Amino acid sequence: MFVNKWTKLFVSIVISVLGLYYSFYNVNLNELVFHLSSSNITWIFIGMLLLILSVIVRAIRWQFMIKSIELIKIHKLFSATMIGYFGNAILPFRMGELLRAFALSKESSIGTSKAFGSILLERIIDMLGLVLTMFFFTLLYPFADDTKKIMFYVGLVTLLILGFIILLSIKQSTLIKSIENFSGYQKIEKIIKSILDGLTSIKDMQNTGVIVLLTILIWSIYYLITWVVGLALGIGLDWIGIGVILIFTSLAIAVPAAPSAIGTYHAAAIYVLTELFFLDRSISQSFAVVLHAVGFLPLITIGAIFFIKSSLRINDISSEKKII
Repeated sequence: MFVNKWTKLFVSIVISVLGLYYSFYNVNLNELVFHLSSSNITWIFIGMLLLILSVIVRAIRWQFMIKSIELIKIHKLFSATMIGYFGNAILPFRMGELLRAFALSKESSIGTSKAFGSILLERIIDMLGLVLTMFFFTLLYPFADDTKKIMFYVGLVTLLILGFIILLSIKQSTLIKSIENFSGYQKIEKIIKSILDGLTSIKDMQNTGVIVLLTILIWSIYYLITWVVGLALGIGLDWIGIGVILIFTSLAIAVPAAPSAIGTYHAAAIYVLTELFFLDRSISQSFAVVLHAVGFLPLITIGAIFFIKSSLRINDISSEKKII
């Protein structure tokens, strides 16, 4: 298990290095600096504000998702979410999600396992939002067949997982009965039930329509951020082109890479701009750098502030991993 963990870390770093190489192997530093220094700071600042707004909306959605478990104030959910983003930015294996669950458990009566289950459900809903975004823009843009296949499989897997969770929420007691005879089950019985309670909280959601609307709003804000960064750098892409960039960069975040999607995110943005829309490589590189900064720096900065203000420590994750 130890070797496997370090192997995954090595592979993720290699993927990021390859992404950075593809993105900047022939970079013209003078042109890159010129485009970056010429970018409109006001639009960049607006993009960062929009990103913070998306986290607020995400916190509101999370409140609706776990309302049947416990009604938690939005500012506590916002803080936990930011701490999670901070953790994902500095820790491998997306352990920020566990840090986020632990942060919420310290601010409420919800246990870490149950909070973690709700976060897993949230990520699946996010993927469903991406699938709907891909479907919408597939109708408008002539993607290559290979790209369409990738989108199809991403959509299929997401729908299968969502369907499994819905089935699990209906048959939860049956599942628990089927595994309770396994050796060692008693030791982790409470943990399994807590994770399942969080993961299957979808069955108790009384505001499904609101959650759907908030998910659409989150993805709309992500779209606006991409558009605003384009304005900041003077890139004149149409609204369909902005959607294509959003899809590719979102898929890049899902690739197992170094924290903050370094390399893979840049490669996705540069590929779209240079290969699909035939923009100059220097301006494409500048766009990738700014879009990545807008999408991650506010999360890391604000998340670090909340983390420092809290009583949490990175070492807490190790103990929680043993529990979950």
